[in-house]
Amino acid sequence: MHAQTAAAELAAALSALLDAGALMASGQIASNTPLAPLQRGLAGLRQRIEPDSVRDGGSLLRTVAEALDAEISRWEERSRQEPDARAVLRAFLGVRELLWELGVRVDETGEELEESPAEEPTELAPEPRIQRVAVEG
Repeated sequence: MHAQTAAAELAAALSALLDAGALMASGQIASNTPLAPLQRGLAGLRQRIEPDSVRDGGSLLRTVAEALDAEISRWEERSRQEPDARAVLRAFLGVRELLWELGVRVDETGEELEESPAEEPTELAPEPRIQRVAVEG
């Protein structure tokens, strides 16, 4: 599986190198140049040789999130009797917050939550404009 993953990464690296060369030569990515068939071939090769477990990286993150929730519950209990356990609990909560920001959202039953739509940005009041005043003197 490691060899498959390495080969898939090699195909991705070659694809990125192809893009870089095309950008340098023509200012366009490889898929918009005569190199497009080679780019598609590398993408197809990567898909064929990449292990299924690598393609589904989201499930790995969900598993980590579930394990993290279990540890948070355990450290919450422990922090009620040990003051030093609160620091560990805060660290785990911070990691869970990072996963949340990355879009890994799991509820208490272990089901993945749907991505909530992004909130509309609120319009900020315009900043005051710089005023120029003629100074005599």
